[in-house]
Amino acid sequence: MARKNDYIIEVDKYIGGRIYSLRLAQGFSRQQLSKIIGVTHQQLQKYEKGTNRISVGRLVLIAKALSTDTSYFYEGLEAADNSEPMVTQHQRMCIEVSRNFMKIENSDHQTAVNTLIKSLSKIA
Repeated sequence: MARKNDYIIEVDKYIGGRIYSLRLAQGFSRQQLSKIIGVTHQQLQKYEKGTNRISVGRLVLIAKALSTDTSYFYEGLEAADNSEPMVTQHQRMCIEVSRNFMKIENSDHQTAVNTLIKSLSKIA
């Protein structure tokens, strides 16, 4: 069945973008998350791009795997300005910083990085 409603297509893209951002922020690769939710990494990519619609059941699995509530994926939907890119370069950098921070196993090093970021934010 063809999807002709532009609003529905934008909703699919919005939810997919939220999945993508949260997956990256939590340090999951596409392969890791797709294995947890029982789909191929290509299918997950289609979900993230909004090419394929996500069933409610699959969205619940994704939310559980990413330790969030399903409502997270809908937050801000009404206010979303679809003329702007889903994820900006600045947002990508924030996600990358978050992923790298989570890889630091030493708590003293995590504290040092956090202190550095706090001090740099006061300078700007």
